[in-house]
Amino acid sequence: MTLRIRGVVLDAVGGPVPGARVALEAGPVPVPDVALLTGQDGTFELDLPTPGEYVVAVHGDDASAQARLTAPTESVVEVRLDRPGS
Repeated sequence: MTLRIRGVVLDAVGGPVPGARVALEAGPVPVPDVALLTGQDGTFELDLPTPGEYVVAVHGDDASAQARLTAPTESVVEVRLDRPGS
């Protein structure tokens, strides 16, 4: 069974962020050092190696954010990018 999370990256006002870099930053086992880009609608999908707690890191052109989730309990995550100082 493959564990997968689906997510969407949104800007500070709730609009999708296409081309944001998404990667697993931490997990219950070593995670690959690989990033993917969000689609035109800000969505992404990541396969997870095993159940447990993960940290998803997202980097946009001028903002970044993290989201923490527990798989397989949470299979959908929303990450909102807020510019520093906003």
